Amino acid sequence: MKSSKKNDEEVLRKLKEIGEKVRSIRKQQYKNYEDFAKAFKINKVTISRLENGENTTLMTFIEVLSALNVTLEEFFAEFKP
Repeated sequence: MKSSKKNDEEVLRKLKEIGEKVRSIRKQQYKNYEDFAKAFKINKVTISRLENGENTTLMTFIEVLSALNVTLEEFFAEFKP
């Protein structure tokens, strides 16, 4: 199935929103992503990519939420489809 430019832009916008929310939660618990990465043995480049809205794996996203003690339900409670 071929994606349209409009759909691609929407996906990129949502990735940015997700990344911003991850960053906000992480900053409440850790001053910087390097300390967070070190504490949970998650590559700091991977965390940076996630927080910047770049494409990462779903597994990485779930691992980061788990390290932040945030469930998927809690994370997406404010998001609208």
